[in-house]
Amino acid sequence: MFSLFKKKASSYSATLSPSGKVINVKKGENLLTAALYAGIKWPYKCRVGSCGTCKCKITGGKISPEIDFSYVLNFEEMNTGYALACQTVLKTDVKVTINLKK
Repeated sequence: MFSLFKKKASSYSATLSPSGKVINVKKGENLLTAALYAGIKWPYKCRVGSCGTCKCKITGGKISPEIDFSYVLNFEEMNTGYALACQTVLKTDVKVTINLKK
């Protein structure tokens, strides 16, 4: 049956580079929490957006920041797609590059 209303997604996928792994991120869940739950060894320290250790680059898709990233990321980083995984909620499926070096 045809519906005029678009069904909202209950989860999104995040494709991680350089590994190529794809994780499921529930609607409203932050990217870091989903990655850790999926067994991804993502670097992090504080989980509240103040240290910047979980910084990643969003290379495709849309996100919604839960805080103002400018407290931790500089202007250039924000303008080139960097985000804090611990404070990032997905709005669409995304592609993400993570730095596994500490």
